[in-house]
Amino acid sequence: MTLRRPVLILVLAALLPLVVLSGALGVAWLRSEQDALEAEARNRANHLSALTAHELAAHSAVIRSLAQVLVLDEPVNEAAFSEVALRFLREQPEWVSVRLSAPSGQIILDVPTRQQGSVVDEASHRRAVEEKRVIVGSVLRGPRGRAAFTVRAPVIRAGTVTSVVTAVIGPESLRETLLSQGLPADWVAAVVDSEGHVVARSSGDQAFVGGLTTEAARAAIQSGPAGSYEGKSLTGLDVITTYRVLPTVGWSVHVAIPTVAYRAPLVRSMWLLASATALSLLLVATFIWLLMREMRLRRREEAGIETARRMEALGRMTGGIAHDFNNLLQILHGGAELLKRRRHDPERVNSLADGLLNAAMRGRTLTRQLLAFAGRSSHSPVAFDLRERAANLLTLLKRSTREDITTVISVPEVTWPIQADPDALEVALINLAVNARDAMPSGGKLTIAATNVSLHRGRDDEPGLEGDFVALTVQDTGAGIGEEHLSHIFEPFYTTKPPGQGTGLGLSQVYGFARQSGGAVTVATEVGVGSTFTLYLPRASQPVVRVAASDESSPLAEQGRVLLVEDNPEVGQVTEAMLSSIGYSVTRANSGPEALHLLDRPHAEFDVILSDIVMEGGMSGLDLAPRILERRPGMPIVLMTGYSDALRRGSQLGLPVVSKPFRLAEVAAALSNARREAEQREPRRNAS
Repeated sequence: MTLRRPVLILVLAALLPLVVLSGALGVAWLRSEQDALEAEARNRANHLSALTAHELAAHSAVIRSLAQVLVLDEPVNEAAFSEVALRFLREQPEWVSVRLSAPSGQIILDVPTRQQGSVVDEASHRRAVEEKRVIVGSVLRGPRGRAAFTVRAPVIRAGTVTSVVTAVIGPESLRETLLSQGLPADWVAAVVDSEGHVVARSSGDQAFVGGLTTEAARAAIQSGPAGSYEGKSLTGLDVITTYRVLPTVGWSVHVAIPTVAYRAPLVRSMWLLASATALSLLLVATFIWLLMREMRLRRREEAGIETARRMEALGRMTGGIAHDFNNLLQILHGGAELLKRRRHDPERVNSLADGLLNAAMRGRTLTRQLLAFAGRSSHSPVAFDLRERAANLLTLLKRSTREDITTVISVPEVTWPIQADPDALEVALINLAVNARDAMPSGGKLTIAATNVSLHRGRDDEPGLEGDFVALTVQDTGAGIGEEHLSHIFEPFYTTKPPGQGTGLGLSQVYGFARQSGGAVTVATEVGVGSTFTLYLPRASQPVVRVAASDESSPLAEQGRVLLVEDNPEVGQVTEAMLSSIGYSVTRANSGPEALHLLDRPHAEFDVILSDIVMEGGMSGLDLAPRILERRPGMPIVLMTGYSDALRRGSQLGLPVVSKPFRLAEVAAALSNARREAEQREPRRNAS
């Protein structure tokens, strides 16, 4: 007995740490597996939401292009639209029908079902009319019990919604997307629309499609754009669900794990603890095996997490590349302009500076096009003088043609300023020049000319416009366009070029640009003689945004004290030198907090502040501007950025924003205008 007690104590002493260690391992293992399940569910939800968003975006892009077809111009050619709609239906197997409805909601035409009456989902139809953009509607069940949702695009002519084009789409493709991801058999994935209706489910009774999802799911969607919640599924099964809400459309993707499967590791860990208490030696061996297995699993998980982090970093980097790239262009651009100001420099330096300036401007245009391709920028019409851009346009168009084609541009001095997006105009003219080049394989002449025109409805019916416009004609001496092609040339994907030599998107871009600008485009052609495309762009009613002419050495000298806030040392140095070269006294701050410190110093006086928007350190130019105005009400502030999203947000603050890389004349004009407007506001403030 005396011997047995020490032995028992030794056994218990040996077993106790093993039991505690086994229990700790069981809990850790439980948490690890649950974390892995949660992480996998989040990844599944994120991936499925990206696929769903991509599919909805694809439908939106197609219906948007359908809304821009010429046959929808007033008066609507219903027969031609039916033919176009049938063509789109053949290309989009998920589409059930295409409808054309009046802004009031009355159905004008339904292809191919010929349904009549009013639209069913009136809320989405009303939003498409009021917001003048593509709207994804809710899923509904039709009279025959078939579920479908709508994607609506307003038909906008001359800034007015004349009708709405709707694609009625079955949700089967979304269910196929859910099934294609190979979810575990007991998991359920679902897509829910913005109203809380089930659009698609990966498994279970499809009768739930079109009905409301669970109350727990609807409450979770209202609480935030992503997360998880517990509750019962539509079939009554206890589940733990991870969800993610799609931006813009408000739809959401849900991935549900049965609670039994989620808590299964707990049962396994308890079994492990009991086994360890009875068989300590086996526990040691099991512990070693589990530890090795856990290490392998963790290595795999870490590799997966690292891959996910790299993909996330890549996503963030795509937005930041434009900012860094434009900073580099600003260094080149500012340095080149400083070289041009040195009159005593050799002619070769001036020639090099011109090349650097042109390269910087081409880089800025390229950046904007890349951002537009990525969906990070939008149509931004401004008032500008076409004469100031004629020389650069001529150079650009010559590069787009060939040496055997003579390119001439004529913009008389009396030409009115126009209201449009300058970059989009460049792309439109390049598309027309490329078409003209292909129409003149043996060479010829390309003439671009601007003319002021005043149009009146009923008398000038061809463009269908009324008011003052600048007619920009692009005339070539090529082969011309056959009569059988004229009614289709502006349709997306329509081309008369051989396969592989044309996308059919060039003229549709020209048409879309003209319509978005509030104008129109027409064509006159004769086979064997040539074609003339005429862009009607509205006359500007706002002050013209001036640009520095290519042969100008510098803007006029300025006098004043400017506080420059720029976190990039090289950009700050070049910008400071540019401003100093036209007479400004420049004080530079490397961050927002440093700028506030300089403003708080005694006797610190500045006439204007020029600040970057995207800066490191936690305070952006958008954060800095309100804090400056708290200290110095009425202080003129100009923001600058090379990032398109920041450019849009800065403009929403009501502050002038210059886009990097900028010419010296651009930033000088922005500073002068800001100071002048502040001086004009000061007497009104004193009088009140």
